Amino acid sequence: MEFAMPKWIITAAMLDVTPPTLRTIENFEGNESEALAKFRDTVSSYARDVTKVTRREVYKYSELQYLVRILGRMKQVEYIMQLAELVVDTDDSSLPNSLECPSPAWPE
Repeated sequence: MEFAMPKWIITAAMLDVTPPTLRTIENFEGNESEALAKFRDTVSSYARDVTKVTRREVYKYSELQYLVRILGRMKQVEYIMQLAELVVDTDDSSLPNSLECPSPAWPE
């Protein structure tokens, strides 16, 4: 049986625009350390909405989520950037079809 590499996604949410926008920046396969390295590189370089970056501020929520503030000559943008691993896929037999959440134990 062949082992499938985990699948990952990097997203950037722009909350200061109407309507709020969630972009998929990357889809890729790799182990966790490769995914974290790619995520850090993306957080350090992504600037789609600013033509000339004059400053980048990065605030860490966790290893999987950062707030990135990018200042340009003409505007400033902020992204919530996240890294997530694919854990459910109904079309992939190596992954579960749903999240299994045990029901809470109710006192009798």
